[in-house]
Amino acid sequence: MLAVSRFSKTLATLLKSGVPLLKAMDIVKNVLDNAKLSKVVEEAIGSIREGESIAGPLRKSGQFPPIVTHMIAVGEKSGQLEQMLENVSKAYDSQVETRIQAMTSLLEPLIIVFMGGGVGFIAFSILMPLIQMNDFVQ
Repeated sequence: MLAVSRFSKTLATLLKSGVPLLKAMDIVKNVLDNAKLSKVVEEAIGSIREGESIAGPLRKSGQFPPIVTHMIAVGEKSGQLEQMLENVSKAYDSQVETRIQAMTSLLEPLIIVFMGGGVGFIAFSILMPLIQMNDFVQ
């Protein structure tokens, strides 16, 4: 998900800056830290050189969600590819942020329970010898 967002954002930025599509795709391929996606982009570059659309090879790879390839296809047809790629990037960034917030909200109670257990253990470790000494004195 993060790799798709990075792909979309980088390609949109490069295309907006006037970088030719094939050169932009080559740069994006090198920027991606996902080996599978890099290979898909490399194969897509070959297909684009042969006259295919961008969305076709990405769709065939199965590595990109259908909504992404559909938005890319619509962007190509409408001449708004950069805008569609930015929309994809924003949508995936939003999803990533939502998932991170969900994970954080799940981790907070676990951390509190863990810390409570630690404090309880320390309190028990301190009080147990005192109680045993009290029993020994009586």
